Amino acid sequence: MLINKKNLGFFSKTVMLCNFLAIAGLLLSYSASFINPKSFWGIAFLGLGYLPILLINLGFIFYWILRKPRFALFSLIAILIGWNLMTQHITFSKQVDLAPSDTSLRVMSFNAHMFSPIKDSEKTPKQEFIEIVNETKPDVLCVQEFYSTIKGNKRFSETVKNEANFDTYYFAPSRQNDYMAYGQAIFSKYPIINSGLIKKNEYGINRIIYADIVKNEDTIRVYNVHLRSFGLQNEDKEFIQNPGGSSGEEETATRRVGRKLKWAFEQRSNQAESLYEHMAESNLPKIIMGDFNDTPMSYSVNLIGKDMKNAFQEKGNGWGVTHFEMLPILQIDYIFAGKQFAVNNYHIIKKKLSDHYPIWADLSMHKEN
Repeated sequence: MLINKKNLGFFSKTVMLCNFLAIAGLLLSYSASFINPKSFWGIAFLGLGYLPILLINLGFIFYWILRKPRFALFSLIAILIGWNLMTQHITFSKQVDLAPSDTSLRVMSFNAHMFSPIKDSEKTPKQEFIEIVNETKPDVLCVQEFYSTIKGNKRFSETVKNEANFDTYYFAPSRQNDYMAYGQAIFSKYPIINSGLIKKNEYGINRIIYADIVKNEDTIRVYNVHLRSFGLQNEDKEFIQNPGGSSGEEETATRRVGRKLKWAFEQRSNQAESLYEHMAESNLPKIIMGDFNDTPMSYSVNLIGKDMKNAFQEKGNGWGVTHFEMLPILQIDYIFAGKQFAVNNYHIIKKKLSDHYPIWADLSMHKEN
């Protein structure tokens, strides 16, 4: 399709130029899913900006439909090129409700944010957490930023195990003293025969743990993932939400935030590669879930999800928002299942127990004949 510039006025030419810039930005943002930020970290920023760039292109489509419909094809084609990536952000699927069976497994993930209260409520976050777990009835529960005492009969890890009817659990503290601990936990209604921590490229509280769970005759490896966060402080968040100030202050804040984003992109890349290598060492069926601290367009999410089924993409409905603290449009929590599993449904529990929403999915394992 050729553009006859003689038929375009100055304003339309300007709009067309802006449209082409938006298309270029969209196509470049796709490359964030496969270009390692350690090689070219600037692309990762475009991946982070995918959603606003997508919305801008949708705006151009509607504009050209009203003015010169054939020009709408430019942005439309650019969007269709990244269709698979778009369905990682928003999708509409038919849920499959199946009764529990020998091959089914309900899994749940939640970043508890140390059970810090974020709203006024008569119940404590821990009480609400127990209630939601009992309502959801997961067979396997992965919790990030799990906080518990480690002495006496008031250990919250034991409370979760007993009140939510789990058989056992694996708690891997990243910080602890003589009385309390903070880290990641995997709770299971089936025996855990092996567990551990991927020590390569762990960063403080941001780590990856795993547990081998036996259901009937099948052993399944479950990974609980908590990748490196951006480490933004309140002043950084305030600047992102309300940029401004003197030119010197704005430049300083921009550089400070930019350095933190760049560093976190690279560290998550390291962690994703460590997990990918660890997964290759075992032939067990695998389930990966947790707080990835990165968007569906990122290199880390796409590397970890390579050759896996994205539960949201398979059976999610609507916009996959799982984090709402600063920008209430982010999906940074995920459930991935190996090819041996079918994803029957996926849900985001829209209750504000922390700065993350709990997520869960029903999986069923294919039996070989």
